[in-house]
Amino acid sequence: MTKPKWFLCFLISPLVWGALTAAPAGEYGNPQLLLETSELASILSNADVRVLDARPAAEYRLGHLPGAVSFLAPATEDLEANRQGYPLPPAGAEQLIRMAGINAASRVVLYDDQGNRFAARVFYFLEFFGHSHVRVLNGGFRKWQSEGRPTTTETPSVPPGDFALKPNSAIIATSPWVATHLSDPAVKLVDVRSAGEYAGGHIPGAVNIDWIRTLAPGDIKTFLPAAELQQLFAQARITRNQEAVTYCQMGTRAAEVYFV
Repeated sequence: MTKPKWFLCFLISPLVWGALTAAPAGEYGNPQLLLETSELASILSNADVRVLDARPAAEYRLGHLPGAVSFLAPATEDLEANRQGYPLPPAGAEQLIRMAGINAASRVVLYDDQGNRFAARVFYFLEFFGHSHVRVLNGGFRKWQSEGRPTTTETPSVPPGDFALKPNSAIIATSPWVATHLSDPAVKLVDVRSAGEYAGGHIPGAVNIDWIRTLAPGDIKTFLPAAELQQLFAQARITRNQEAVTYCQMGTRAAEVYFV
């Protein structure tokens, strides 16, 4: 199977896309990428687990998961860096990752409280630079808190990690690449903005899947069951043999559907 891609900021990856291509109906293709709150609670104190809070710093200071490090999704520098096909200059990315205490063997867990779009952006960021043990917390901070699980305002002191970058440029799509594949039936462009944004103008041939449709309704934003996600993508006529490229305005929404 050809991996999907993230345009403007990335190419695509594998929670439910794997389900579309290989897993039986009703099952996620790569369930190991998603972590439930109950499982995190059982491993939270393990030395090799590094939890990253992808919410704004002000929210982090008001309360976060015990041991969690504030790790904002790259937002300003990466827009400039994308012109060179990277989500952040490698030197800056390596320093950012290491200062979060991440090693090659670290089991990284990401969360936010915005439907995991910021957590998914960090997921892509780490995947692009070669970290292979990254998971997203289903339902994020809000679900954890609603279950009465512990939170803290203490900022942990973590020693710098030794993670070494291994950039994977195969999972990022540039504007020239997209331009040369607009009529390629093996490529599906997925506009994950709202229907109104899509109607106001989109890349020729792109289908619209508003990113919010991949989440369950309600205040606690968990991902839809695999069967419903499979149906959502099938309705958009995304097939198992196509390379899907997600895009939005800034990259966070595209990251969420990239993860899905």
